[in-house]
Amino acid sequence: MQKTLMEALKASVTFNFKNQTPTGGTAAAKKVAILPGIYNTEKQATDQTSKETVVVYTDPTNLCNAGYNVDEVADDYNAASGVYVQVTSNKRAKYRDFLNYVKRVGATVSRIVIQNKTNNQDIFDQEIEIARTVIGAKGGTDFIQLQDYVDVNAYDRSKITIDLSEEPLELTPEVFMAIMVPSGAEFSIQFVFEAHAA
Repeated sequence: MQKTLMEALKASVTFNFKNQTPTGGTAAAKKVAILPGIYNTEKQATDQTSKETVVVYTDPTNLCNAGYNVDEVADDYNAASGVYVQVTSNKRAKYRDFLNYVKRVGATVSRIVIQNKTNNQDIFDQEIEIARTVIGAKGGTDFIQLQDYVDVNAYDRSKITIDLSEEPLELTPEVFMAIMVPSGAEFSIQFVFEAHAA
């Protein structure tokens, strides 16, 4: 599929997700909050290399207490995080930059592209869970079924594109988004944003 120049110029961010068993852990699928909504995910941890106390943003406790059951919260990977799913950026923006942008400005997503990096197709059997978090209650939840976007006629079956151009997805500070990451899975998620009027 050929892109127009306007499509190519839209802002986007891409992040890699890799479910890698930490030392001493057991391989397992993990549900990861891509966006934590209004909930605080900070905690103190000990950096295993420097032995210093650092702040990490991967604690799912407050989300779970509110009824959003996740195992981990996505953030830029560091050894102190103690997470199975490592998140890294492959371009100019760090994951924390993306989270801060959503919390401060918001973003309108016109397309989500998921690229599988392994031969395991389990990632496309998952769903993206989306909800609007509110104080004191659990908001309604919607799901994007990834299998609905697999094109069986496509030569390259390692990638799916979720076209949201007709009904863009508004990422605001209260949006919760999560995905189950199968054991051993490695994939990237690209968010393509609508251009904002100047």
